Amino acid sequence: MGERARNRCRERLQSLAGADLDPEQARLAAIDELRRAVGFERWCWPLTDPASGLATSGIAEFDLWPTLPHLVALQEHGDIASKPSLVVGPRATVTLSAVTAGDMHRSRVWRECLDPYGIGDTLMAACRTREGCWGSVELMRDRDDRAFDEDEVRLLEDVAPILGTLLRRTLATSWHAEGGDAGAPPPGTLLLDRGLAQAGATPPMREWLERLNAAGGALPPAVYELGTRILARVAADAPHDLPARVRIRTPSGGWSVIEGAPLEGGDDVRVVITVRAATPDEVADVLCRAHGLTRRERELVDLLRSGLATKQMSGALGISSYTVQDHLKAIFDKAGVRSRRELLSRLVGAT
Repeated sequence: MGERARNRCRERLQSLAGADLDPEQARLAAIDELRRAVGFERWCWPLTDPASGLATSGIAEFDLWPTLPHLVALQEHGDIASKPSLVVGPRATVTLSAVTAGDMHRSRVWRECLDPYGIGDTLMAACRTREGCWGSVELMRDRDDRAFDEDEVRLLEDVAPILGTLLRRTLATSWHAEGGDAGAPPPGTLLLDRGLAQAGATPPMREWLERLNAAGGALPPAVYELGTRILARVAADAPHDLPARVRIRTPSGGWSVIEGAPLEGGDDVRVVITVRAATPDEVADVLCRAHGLTRRERELVDLLRSGLATKQMSGALGISSYTVQDHLKAIFDKAGVRSRRELLSRLVGAT
């Protein structure tokens, strides 16, 4: 691949990152550009919680559902390469052919989940920005095709931050806070055994699965990622300290949190998964990230949520009132609002 082709792909993706598209439209358009530049047969592109890297939803040109629970668990921990290593590591991309030195059988993901479908090499990239990781795109070639080469890997490494910005900006325009969720059920609890099979659940869990649009009572992929993350920590085998929590916006527009913890007893260690309504703080955090607010801007939003006036915020942060006003103007511009009331409504559902 020549430099001209790489530049053309990069420029087109940057244009998409600034376009008025919803997250799915943006990903489909980006896939077209990547396919033109790189070439691949199948793909999947889940969105993730920017703080934890755990899946919230996804689209794909490949039906992975029969092996999805096992696949996402292995990608979390247990394979020669893991998704969390891309979320927090020095590099945002990896290919199975490179990490296995050409012997794909060394990868459990390939051996147990991809090879049965005729898939060969896979190129994965974490879509990271300074605000967090917004998704992970996986490009797949058929078993008989050549592996991804260094130029193709370099291109995806180069555009991964652009893809992260594309996701962040499109999510910012489609996400919003809700003014409370009085209709949310009480927290639901699910028990998983060491094999991540369901070992019991409380009655509210069924209602939560329906709210999360989990077809046929199936569990969201994040549950298997969470279970694997918890078990790895219990075994002192986790190479990262990413949160064991994921915030998911339900199809109805509300916000939920799925989190995990170990349950120890007897000779076995099991995992407790809890689903509950998100708190205003949890919603505000993810929305501030989506709108690209800096740390100082997020501090101002927190003070604004506490009801402080400009002079009080100035004193709390040790900056002038003029600087506070400048920061607020920048926040309004990023969030697409004109007033403090509109800002709080968008970020926390306050009226």
